[in-house]
Amino acid sequence: MIQSFYTGNAGLNANKNWLSVISDNIANVNTIGFKAERVNFEDLIASSLTTFANNSPKNIEIGGGSFVGSTTKDFSQGALMNTNTPTDLALDGEGFFMVRDAQNVTYYTRAGQFRTDANGDLINLNGMKLLGWQLDDTGNIAGAIGAINIPNDMPPHVTTKLTLKEPTNLDAGSQLVTGVFDTSDATTYSYVNAITVYDSLGVSHEAQLYFVHIGANQWRVFGLMDDEPIQFNVPGDANTYDALIIEFNGVGQISRVLGYGVNTDRTITAEGETPDLGQFTLPNTPVLPGSLVITQYTDGVNTYTVNWIDDGHGNIIDLNNNNRVIGSISYDNGNIFINQFTGNGTTETLTAGSYKTYDTTVSTNTIPPDQITIVPIPINNSNSATLNTGGNPIQFTLDIQNMKQVESEFIFYAEQDGYAKGDLLSVSVSEDGLVRGVYSNGQVRDWARIAIATFNDKEILIRKGNNLFLPNSQTYTPIVVPGGVISKIRGGFLELSNVDISREFINLITAQRAYQANARTITTSDQVLQETMNIKR
Repeated sequence: MIQSFYTGNAGLNANKNWLSVISDNIANVNTIGFKAERVNFEDLIASSLTTFANNSPKNIEIGGGSFVGSTTKDFSQGALMNTNTPTDLALDGEGFFMVRDAQNVTYYTRAGQFRTDANGDLINLNGMKLLGWQLDDTGNIAGAIGAINIPNDMPPHVTTKLTLKEPTNLDAGSQLVTGVFDTSDATTYSYVNAITVYDSLGVSHEAQLYFVHIGANQWRVFGLMDDEPIQFNVPGDANTYDALIIEFNGVGQISRVLGYGVNTDRTITAEGETPDLGQFTLPNTPVLPGSLVITQYTDGVNTYTVNWIDDGHGNIIDLNNNNRVIGSISYDNGNIFINQFTGNGTTETLTAGSYKTYDTTVSTNTIPPDQITIVPIPINNSNSATLNTGGNPIQFTLDIQNMKQVESEFIFYAEQDGYAKGDLLSVSVSEDGLVRGVYSNGQVRDWARIAIATFNDKEILIRKGNNLFLPNSQTYTPIVVPGGVISKIRGGFLELSNVDISREFINLITAQRAYQANARTITTSDQVLQETMNIKR
């Protein structure tokens, strides 16, 4: 009789524990990434006796009630909720995020509430760092798993390559140009386009390419960087060339590229104006645009030190006077005229300065169209209005292999790999776990790839609170893969609790009734025992 009290009490305790589990599930119905628990009941044996009669067993088994032998986690997928916060992450499929605390203990979680801290690390609500792999400049995984960091700023990157992409086209039907090349005269070239490039300090400069149609399937190309001429190297040739000759075949594809015009440095010694109109004539040789520098002139009585340069676009500017335009440079019948000022009653003579001229030499060595190199352009040039930032010299390769020449409009489409300094504007995460930073300089950079862990037996995981799990033994190591392999990562979403509240209410009713029924067995046993005691009376 007494045994029934203990049996009923065991049932009370078992169902009380079930009520606790149900209550915990219901309490976490709004907990991000929560996985519901299910109770597993096991029976107790009070006594078990087996006898045999005629080789037939007779069992007398009296149970001792039940107890909660274990709980099982329900790792089924929870619903996804849109948060519009890019660093909120949800796993759509198997696996766990990996996070690490300050003591270098790695935990596993389905809760994806992350943000970037002041140092650029992706952390959860408890300050634990999200783990993954950092990526190199080419987007490949580099190094071991560690904290994911998105730099708050991006240092500048000097331009090292300028590429003309499809559908860049030179109009095969355009008129041939025979005049001396002059950037200030649009009739001396067929087409010009510019692209912004960057020095090592992130300062922008304008690279201009002038295309001159000189013959059937033949073009001459001059370059200008701000106010300085671009010159070219030819493999196997010690000369420096002032332009390129590009030849096309009969279907509009590049057949070969040659160097054109060997550069010669000339010095201004005594170039007098004739008459007193502020006009000076240099020797009868084409001048390379952007190369003229005037450092001294005299009016016959006084000598003046100046810093006047050709800006490459037909203007003479005074670098010592806020880059004020003081004259112009033009070409006429092979003569170069410098128009400084209108006659002032005195005859001036240019007495010091320099300029570059070029001849008609053409290299015999061809240049691979995807490996054209320019001569380094100094960025500490005192004879330039803009190329004096103090950065390292600019030198890049020019890739024109995709350029065509067919009967169509001129089209220019170019890409270059330089950029200025940028500040982080936003962070996004792709389905395959790539963590991207968007910067104020227009760059989008993949910085890391999120690591996802899974276990062959997820029941080895134990809850540690704060939506975290740990293996019940450190000998259990997870299978770690990049995001997107076993599950997709949804940026801007969170995985909700997978608790089915209607099912939990049903379980709650069942547990309540079971508890009440076990309580009745105790009270009934008490009444029976009381009747037994009354027999003596």
